[in-house]
Amino acid sequence: MMRKKQDTSDSFSKMLISVLVHDLRQPFATLISAADMIKYADHPLSEEELYMIFDHMRHTASKSIKLLDGLVFWMKSQNNGYTCQTQSLPLRELINSANGLYIYDQASKSISISNTIPEHQLIHANKEMLQFINRNILSNATKYSPPGGIINISCSVEDNQITVAFADQGMGIREEQLERLFSVQDTRVLDSHYLQGAGIALSICQDMIWQMEGKLWAESSYGHGATFFYSLPLPAPGLPL
Repeated sequence: MMRKKQDTSDSFSKMLISVLVHDLRQPFATLISAADMIKYADHPLSEEELYMIFDHMRHTASKSIKLLDGLVFWMKSQNNGYTCQTQSLPLRELINSANGLYIYDQASKSISISNTIPEHQLIHANKEMLQFINRNILSNATKYSPPGGIINISCSVEDNQITVAFADQGMGIREEQLERLFSVQDTRVLDSHYLQGAGIALSICQDMIWQMEGKLWAESSYGHGATFFYSLPLPAPGLPL
């Protein structure tokens, strides 16, 4: 039993390193390509062209930094004695902030965002963990949305729980993948092309939501998009926000 647990841990660690290498190589390659465009341009670039290149470089670097920040925070949360600190946060503002990293990618595919969360809606969570979750869901929704697609974001409150939903119009997720979506330790998942990139991040998101005493899940009918949900408990009445 101990050996099996160690093997699972080793597989997860190798997968984490693999994803980090892949996710960080791509931004660096993009930055090098952008720098080469400036250095080896066959004509002097206009101010507008330079602005576009530098803006793209900034977005690329920002996504990489946020990815690393989230992973470092999660690794710290695995230490013995760590206590998850939560507070009341403005949900709509947080999601808009998280989506700021993907507006360039969304614009290039003419993807629009429909955020119907009320402006003053609060959510009780750990800010760093919640933003890591928001960013990963929005990243996947952007990646798999078709050109001209809409990402719909909404929330509902029931039985002292708030549930947030992110619905995209992509191809969706096959049933066999959906069943193992948040279980990257499952060796069958390690061979899935779709889950190699998204799965390990979603597995970390699952651990973060558990630490906040919430739930994370997805629903999809293949060919008709996917909807990711998370729910978190609301503060008990009378407790300070």
